[in-house]
Amino acid sequence: MNILCVYFQALRSLNSEIGKANYKLHFFTSELMHFLHEMLYYVLFEVIECSWVGLQQRIHRATDLDEILEEHAKYLHVISVGCFVKASKKRESHLEVLYGSIINLVKLQTEFYANCFEELNARKKMTKAIADSESAGHFGVTTSQMLERDQERKIFQEKVATFCESVEKYSAIFGKAIGVFLLELNSSSDPNLQLFATRLDFNEYYKRRDESLSKPLTFEHMRMSNVMGHKEGRYSMHPIAPVAEFEYGHN
Repeated sequence: MNILCVYFQALRSLNSEIGKANYKLHFFTSELMHFLHEMLYYVLFEVIECSWVGLQQRIHRATDLDEILEEHAKYLHVISVGCFVKASKKRESHLEVLYGSIINLVKLQTEFYANCFEELNARKKMTKAIADSESAGHFGVTTSQMLERDQERKIFQEKVATFCESVEKYSAIFGKAIGVFLLELNSSSDPNLQLFATRLDFNEYYKRRDESLSKPLTFEHMRMSNVMGHKEGRYSMHPIAPVAEFEYGHN
């Protein structure tokens, strides 16, 4: 987020043209950062640290090396499951979409700001060329140079519009994936996963956007879903297709 603030300050002169894009980017970036922070907290403290404390206690009670190795193997299995390394195919597909959205947004953001600074430098160069020409007693720049600059500016504006569309697309994909992921966490019998879901949606932002997250997960609802092993139901969790990279900036 700090680098975004630096970019925002450097590109202040373009704010009238990229302000909307910056707003969408900052809003979506905040959403992704919240997800990553909560995922990191859950993995480090709820899974690894708690499991490590239990492992130490069991090792101290162990009477031979074989028992220590067995406890360590159990520990590795527990944290692998808790960190979603050994997750179900469906959960893996949801996480793939979530992480894929983050990776693609980073690429998109990098290209977007590269285009912004390229346009900014082009405008500064044109301004300097006009000033130098006038100081030398000439009449600014030629008509062909002005037309070329106008065309470059039009292309830049088209790139900004495409960027906004791309951010909206990734945001929609991420929102759908995290809604299904939250539903799966809430449907779990593991209280740690349920608490993880609560932290991910602490202000009920996703709950207000998705009606299925607002309905109580009673046993009957769980029985109707494939969370309990059935294929179809109100809360059936079909895998979401992986995020495809959205082409941007290639005109």
